[in-house]
Amino acid sequence: MPKRKIKEEKPKKRLGKKEMLIIPIIMGGSTLFALLLTQISPPPNPTDVCLKSLNTETFQLFPKVQVIVDGQSMQLPDNIGHQPKDGQACVRPIRTDKVGNDIHIEYIRPVKLSMVDFMHVYSYDNRTITVVNNSTGKNVDQVLTLKDYNIQYSYFSEKNEFTKVPNIKSVPPFTKEMLIRVDLTHK
Repeated sequence: MPKRKIKEEKPKKRLGKKEMLIIPIIMGGSTLFALLLTQISPPPNPTDVCLKSLNTETFQLFPKVQVIVDGQSMQLPDNIGHQPKDGQACVRPIRTDKVGNDIHIEYIRPVKLSMVDFMHVYSYDNRTITVVNNSTGKNVDQVLTLKDYNIQYSYFSEKNEFTKVPNIKSVPPFTKEMLIRVDLTHK
């Protein structure tokens, strides 16, 4: 019988410079592509998004907004953030679910929304807001023209008091149990 030749194992081929650089080049290229893509096509503003389903998102906040008109406490209507978009029903990530002072913020990821975002949804024409007057025991909607009022924003701070701010942009972003007051006084 013929003897079998035993094959000698060849030493493993070492990676050359090109092979060692391929993976870092691919990773760098994909990172650069992702950065450029977000600059060219940034994600949409959360206030312009319509939710596909309600109360299913992972990020949810329930801050309160008190509306006081000429010293009388009013409530927010239940339809804020439920305006149609492009002829279709649309529920926004910042909205009210019932008449009262509670607003509901819901989104797929944590976002920093503020009073500016809320007013963008609440007063989408930037001229009027609707409040609910419950002084008689019955809910009555009232439409207020914003230019007829002086508006003072304040928020309940860590000092355990309402802190007035010079304008709406100075109100800090919403937190879990934040309380914001909007005082409207006739001019």
